[in-house]
Amino acid sequence: MNSSTWLRPLRASFLALALSGLGGGACAAAQAAPSLASAQQTEAVILTRSALLALDQANKTGNYTVLRDLGSSTFHANSAAKLSEVFADLRRQNVDMSATLAQPLSFNPQPAVDAKGLLRVAGAVPLGARVLYFQIAWAREAGAWRIYGIVVTASETTP
Repeated sequence: MNSSTWLRPLRASFLALALSGLGGGACAAAQAAPSLASAQQTEAVILTRSALLALDQANKTGNYTVLRDLGSSTFHANSAAKLSEVFADLRRQNVDMSATLAQPLSFNPQPAVDAKGLLRVAGAVPLGARVLYFQIAWAREAGAWRIYGIVVTASETTP
């Protein structure tokens, strides 16, 4: 499934959170970028699980300030209230993303650093009767990867 297929049902405000093109064009850029070395692949897995867990905790508590604070200076343009609004549908679905810590992540395409220096991942992880789809980008700031944009959706699996 390509990113444009699962992003299609998202609201415009949800896509606005993606900041600077986490949409289809960004995936094409990520596909053209060289794949990461093994150590960097491991780092991409850790960053992805960490971001999904931060979003899960924000959804469970209704407090999006930590998720916002994990972000880059660009991501800080989103208020905690805006992040709450953006992820309201995911929250209403009661998606428990804590299992992403134990489930294998499927990246498509493989994590890569694009021409702008953003580390980009896109993929899916099974969560029981659902599949969680994600696109996340990180910007390098002050020597650390900081969330630049995040799009997460969930859908029921078909038997």
